[in-house]
Amino acid sequence: ILEWGPAFRSLATLGLYLRPWMRVRYPEVPKAIGRFEADFFDPVAWRPEYPNPAFDNMRADDAFWAARIVQKFSDEVIRNVVARARYSEPGAAEYMSSTLIRRRDKVVATWLTGVNPIVEPRLAANGTLRFDNAAVIAGVATPPAAYVFSWSRFDNAADADIGPIEETRSTQPRVAAPASVLQGADFVSVAIQTVHPNFPRWERPVKVHFRRSAAGWEAVGLERQYTQGRSSRPIN
Repeated sequence: ILEWGPAFRSLATLGLYLRPWMRVRYPEVPKAIGRFEADFFDPVAWRPEYPNPAFDNMRADDAFWAARIVQKFSDEVIRNVVARARYSEPGAAEYMSSTLIRRRDKVVATWLTGVNPIVEPRLAANGTLRFDNAAVIAGVATPPAAYVFSWSRFDNAADADIGPIEETRSTQPRVAAPASVLQGADFVSVAIQTVHPNFPRWERPVKVHFRRSAAGWEAVGLERQYTQGRSSRPIN
């Protein structure tokens, strides 16, 4: 099966192939800016002019991680960065700033909702689990209908859950862990599903592993499931 890459398209169409961005009706913008806009920009479809493995191999959890970084660029920060360019043409700095802000908002809204957005899990010494919902905090999603938790003890040497699984539910990003799971355990795991009518993908669980420490419980690993599989990342 032939891949319709840029070179093949150019050959097959005798050089008449028009890339999607060439069909865009760009607004009247300052000449210093060039062809740069936010209405047509699609975070999912966008690719650089030349192949980039970072985009070709990007997974849903990679995009989620990147969106959390992009989210940290406030309007003020973006405007200050653009100001450093010292555009001399009237209106250029404002157009560039507003366009970058709109692109940032699209990236955040698209990728923070693409996976179950559970972040910053904390298990207190008293057994209370708290965490954040990155999409809700960013204002790109409403609070979910519920969170479902599946608790178990964890055998770190065998890398496997052990014993019975205890299920709890909450409508808030906090819940009390079952005492039967925590008592006498050195490691525990909890799989968190997020129930939201608009985001069925959120029901793919985020699994967090905790290790007992002198101060209580320490998060030591997180597995995030997504469409193509799952990723496992240590928590520093």
